[in-house]
Amino acid sequence: MNLPENATDIVIPVHNHYSYTRGLVEGIYRFTDLPFHIYVIDNASTDETVDFDKIYTRDITVIHNRRDIGWSAGVNQGAAMGNNPNVVVMNGYAEVSKKWLENMLAFMNTHPRIGAVGPLGHSPGDRQHVDWVREKIVPQIPVFRTEDIHERNRILQYHFHHAGILIEGALSFFCVSIRRRTIIEIGTLKEALAFREASLNYCRRMRKAGYVLGLSLDAYVVNHAELGIFGG
Repeated sequence: MNLPENATDIVIPVHNHYSYTRGLVEGIYRFTDLPFHIYVIDNASTDETVDFDKIYTRDITVIHNRRDIGWSAGVNQGAAMGNNPNVVVMNGYAEVSKKWLENMLAFMNTHPRIGAVGPLGHSPGDRQHVDWVREKIVPQIPVFRTEDIHERNRILQYHFHHAGILIEGALSFFCVSIRRRTIIEIGTLKEALAFREASLNYCRRMRKAGYVLGLSLDAYVVNHAELGIFGG
């Protein structure tokens, strides 16, 4: 079976915080034009997340684990279930808007050695924070006069259509697109590591294998968990 090259498996490990996860999933349905399948990995939630598969049935698989296996193991579990050419890893606190996935994949596909691409964001202290990127790397990024995610995304897409930059540091896995062939080559996340350590470790492994990391300048994704830790 030949799959479209832009088809994507979206993996979201979660543990409670139902309202954020529901908002993210609804945003994916509304703002994603490319073919996708969502894998929600429920790590033993005790809130309304346990009924997630009764609410959403289109292009989604919900796995209910009896215990919290951790964020990294949840990512591995979800990624292993799909077979699309691209994998997007997210936490349940993310919020997306129009063309978020299309723009990340467009930049990732500009060169075969780009192993992973992340969006601009707003988490304090994060090198994907749009203000930090503007100050240190890309002064052409406009200064926003609005907090609205959709308006910010529209502004970025006007100025940077399918454009991005290569970065020296690691990407935050609150939202990151990775080629499946990269995962096949490098392997899965280290399940003993929590979110931040697992993200750093995987980025180091990608670089060691000869891949580079990119940042999409026309994709802006909000991370409502400022520490970037969700589901383990």
